[in-house]
Amino acid sequence: MPKLRLSYRIGAGRLLACMVPVLIAASPGTARAATAATFTAIANQPLSFGTLVVSGSGSRTIAPDGTSTNNGVLPLGDSTSSPAQFTMTYTHASGLFIFYLLQIQVTMPSANSTTVNGVQGTVSNFTTDLPGLTTLQPGQTGTITTTCVTATCTIVFHVGGTLNITSGTRGAQMVFPVMLITSVTQVLG
Repeated sequence: MPKLRLSYRIGAGRLLACMVPVLIAASPGTARAATAATFTAIANQPLSFGTLVVSGSGSRTIAPDGTSTNNGVLPLGDSTSSPAQFTMTYTHASGLFIFYLLQIQVTMPSANSTTVNGVQGTVSNFTTDLPGLTTLQPGQTGTITTTCVTATCTIVFHVGGTLNITSGTRGAQMVFPVMLITSVTQVLG
């Protein structure tokens, strides 16, 4: 009979929760526990809008593929912009069938805003390159399902957004860490 284990991982200020099955493997005359399933989610890079100057107000949108659109803002120099990047890795318990469906819940708890060098910025309209979850807004929870054909299933995805900024004529480098809460909700197969 499968037992359920609720595990929490805390790393670099992130809390990840995952419910994974722990199975008992039996061989003649002995019983031993199989290797437990594991799930990790790592924020590889923040959402970066680059160094921007605005006179009054404007916006810059960074798409999940890294393309940018400017509206009333001027990027300075080699103003590097990039979407946030995350890696989620699930390793199935040992001794189990390898082909399975993995369902993961993704929640964005809050929006980011900041003031740097007199430039005020708020990020909104978050977009992702996750299949079936193209937008993700603060307070929203979305679910993705993926087919895994190996014991370890890795999903790398990106999050873009729109930075709305106001200021005088000063420039500022606008970088926002994006916080997501992720958990495995179901493993089928």
